[in-house]
Amino acid sequence: MLMSKSAQRPPIPELITCNDCRKSYTYDQDKVCSPEETITRLKRKLAEVKLDILKDVQRVDTGRLDIPVYFSVCGREAYEVIRNKKQLGKGCTPAQSQASACMELIERFSFYSFRQNPANFIRATYAELQAEGQPLLPLRYLLQSVHDETTSEETLAELLADIPIRWAWATNLSRGELVLVPYSWFYAINEFNGPSAGNSYEEAILQGLCEIVERHVCAVVTRERIKAPRIDPQSITDPVAAELLQKFTRHGIQVYLNDFSLDTGIPTVAALAIDPSTFPETSEIVYTAGTTPEPNKALIRALTEVAQLSGDFHSKSNYLASGLPKPLSLSEVDYITDPGRTVKLSDLPDLGDHNMKVEIDRCLAALDKLGMEVLLINTRHPQLQIPAIYTIVPGAHFRERSMSKNAGLFAAKLAHEQISDPAAQIEQLAKMAKILPGAYFIEFYLAKKKAYLGRFEEALAHFNRSLELKPEEEDLPYIYSFMGECLKDMGRYQEAIGVLGKGLALDEERADIHNLLGFCHFKLADHETAVGHFSRAIDLEPASAIDFFNLGVNLRKLNRIEEAAHNFKIALTMEPYMELARTHLDEMFAERDQAAQS
Repeated sequence: MLMSKSAQRPPIPELITCNDCRKSYTYDQDKVCSPEETITRLKRKLAEVKLDILKDVQRVDTGRLDIPVYFSVCGREAYEVIRNKKQLGKGCTPAQSQASACMELIERFSFYSFRQNPANFIRATYAELQAEGQPLLPLRYLLQSVHDETTSEETLAELLADIPIRWAWATNLSRGELVLVPYSWFYAINEFNGPSAGNSYEEAILQGLCEIVERHVCAVVTRERIKAPRIDPQSITDPVAAELLQKFTRHGIQVYLNDFSLDTGIPTVAALAIDPSTFPETSEIVYTAGTTPEPNKALIRALTEVAQLSGDFHSKSNYLASGLPKPLSLSEVDYITDPGRTVKLSDLPDLGDHNMKVEIDRCLAALDKLGMEVLLINTRHPQLQIPAIYTIVPGAHFRERSMSKNAGLFAAKLAHEQISDPAAQIEQLAKMAKILPGAYFIEFYLAKKKAYLGRFEEALAHFNRSLELKPEEEDLPYIYSFMGECLKDMGRYQEAIGVLGKGLALDEERADIHNLLGFCHFKLADHETAVGHFSRAIDLEPASAIDFFNLGVNLRKLNRIEEAAHNFKIALTMEPYMELARTHLDEMFAERDQAAQS
């Protein structure tokens, strides 16, 4: 018996509401229950549902700072969903760091499980759902989400009308109503910024909301190079925060604290730390931030994340930058290290309360003054039943996102990603080109699709046309990257190197360009140069198993066998099923044994 179209749709969920929720643990983080109880509850739940999610929890800090850092090791089912072997945790105590690592795993597992289940979404066009009279999120929120003040809602409706995308039910927490949100749109611009999990929905909501605010202010400060005022360390009176800071400074580590709250009315503390005695040989400059309703906890969050990322400032740790860039020198961030103004920690806004519901209401009121509302998608795993959400705040900035304020660019990206039939995709992009004549990004996406189809000469023509249409400067490296990849796929490696070099000249911190350059130099048997590019790609994206593998291949070509083996092993640690890395190792071991016997 066939099901109707409506029967296949997910049921309308309950509205997410906030209830009184008292904190019972407030030492270094504000939680509903102690970290010990959090871990006990989680392990009990995992035993009940018999899901292979958590394999182990391991301490990874060296002990130098005396700030515990743990990571949770994914079980088989979690790894298959997340495709990441471990999740880091942070806290001032071993128990809190362990609990943090475990909940980070649950957050990711819940979110990616939700995202990968088609039953959670309605796949339809904007026009179809509008015709049905569904409660769609008004298009002004989509325009707000990319800060587009020139495109009309009518034009955006025309651009989106025929693109089948995924829609999900969400609670507009600011208005207390259920709406259908274009999940595909928001994931395309926010990606994995916003998932959270907690012992209660109130705990998860606060964490998700504060993370979005944190990423927002970090992006604004970075892009505008705002001289955010220094926080006087002498003004830190909370004993936990003061002791935590001392654990850095007693080793000679310089810590710069800044007020990143800006106009949000929600406290954000940025922390930048450098150890002059180990930098740059065995440590990096670590730059991060923390947002919570209460300033002391924001400071603690920022400092424990520094500890999480730093490798105790002596272990050659290489962290992946996210909300804030990774400075290679203090001169790059002189507007942070010497802003010309100092404030006390008590000068920051304080929305703290013992009741999490009160804190949520205060955060919502603060964002309302900026014209920003909070949308929540319930991503709770049906078996785990641990509160988990995906938070969306239209209007929030993200450092990793394009600064283009043209909603048409993101609509074209949706057409490129969501329409599966190549002919239909090209037809849709051509239709959009008539609505937005002269749009460089439509030529770019046409080029990507033609290259994917192997129509390389046509693709190159579109890439060149895109460049002629004067793209946004920040998008030039993307165009050069994909144009270089097209030339690489054509076997025109020297030309590809030239085009990729143009992209690298504009943005040296593009791991994808370094990867492509490494490949092209490998094909030209210039293995020394390839090693340099793959090494730089790893610097920029330490979690990239394929770059460790590629580095190993080129080191092997240079007969640097021990280094090659080391990188193959790292690749296998990250991707246990990378058979090519295992093959290389087996071959090298066999060659070594054969040489020893002869």
